[in-house]
Amino acid sequence: MQKPETHIRQAHLPTPFAYRSMLEVEERRSQTPDLPHRHDYFTVIVVERAQGVHQIDFKEYTLRENTVYFVSPEQIHHLTVTEPNPRGHVILFRPDFLQQYSFSPSQLYDMDLFFNCDESLPLELTPDEINELLPLVRGIAEETRSERSQKWEAVGAWLKLFLLQCKRFKSDKKVLNKTWDNRQAEIVKQFKNDVELFFRKYHKVNEYADRQHLTANHLNDVIKSETGTSAKEFIQNRLALEAKRLARYSELNAKEIAYQLGYDDIAHFSKFFKKSEGMAFSEFRENAEP
Repeated sequence: MQKPETHIRQAHLPTPFAYRSMLEVEERRSQTPDLPHRHDYFTVIVVERAQGVHQIDFKEYTLRENTVYFVSPEQIHHLTVTEPNPRGHVILFRPDFLQQYSFSPSQLYDMDLFFNCDESLPLELTPDEINELLPLVRGIAEETRSERSQKWEAVGAWLKLFLLQCKRFKSDKKVLNKTWDNRQAEIVKQFKNDVELFFRKYHKVNEYADRQHLTANHLNDVIKSETGTSAKEFIQNRLALEAKRLARYSELNAKEIAYQLGYDDIAHFSKFFKKSEGMAFSEFRENAEP
C-alpha cells in the first residue's frame, strides 16, 4: 500500500549550500508571502538585531539579538520579522553538503545543535561571544559569493568551524548537575538518534533497547536518569509531535495519519492521541489555527 500524500509545503534547496542575509530573505518574502513549511535541508539563522517571532513546530521564540536558531530537515517553521531592516545571516545546507568535506551525519548529530524532540532551544550569546562567531559567518558569506577556485571546500571548512564554535558555546552554557558517565551518555545519544530514525516503525521501549543490546528496564533507567523523561514518554512525545504536524499542516484524515505513524488500528491511534494531548484528534484539528 502506498503512503498517502501529506500536502505539507516542502521547501527544497536547489544547490547543496546557500548563504543569504536576513535582509535579502525579507526582501524575497515581501514578494512571496511565507507560510509554515518544512525543509529538506538544515537552516541556521544568526540574529544580530531583529524583531519578530520564529515558530518552530509548535513553539514560538521571540527573535532576540545575538541569538542563533537551528532548524533541522522535516521541522515545520515560520519566521515573522516585524523590523524593516533586520541584521543577521541565514545559512542553508543539505545533509550531504558536509559529507563531501569529511564531516559525517553522526558528527553533526553529536554536536547537539539541531533537532531533538525534547529540545529545540536557540543559542543565546553574549556580545563577546557573537563577536567571536561573526568572523566565521563572514568567512562563509565571502567564500559563497566569491568565484575563487575550491570555493566550496573553503565554505565547508568555514561551516565546520562555525558549527564547532556554536557547539563550544552551547557546552559552556550547560549547567551539569553531575558528571555524565561516558557509557550512559552514549546510550542516550544513540537512543535519541534511533527514535528520530525509527519512531514511525518502533513504538516500544524494548525495540530500541534491542538495538543497543540492553534490557528495556536498563534503557529506561538511563534515559530517565539523564533526561528526566522516561524512554516510553520520549518515544510517545516524538509520535505526538509528528501527529500534530500532520493534523495541522496536512490534509490527511486520522486514519491516514495513523497509518503514516505505524498504527494499523485507528482506535489505538485515537486513544494514544487523546491521552497525549488531552483532546480527541478531531478536536485538535478543529482548534488548530490555519
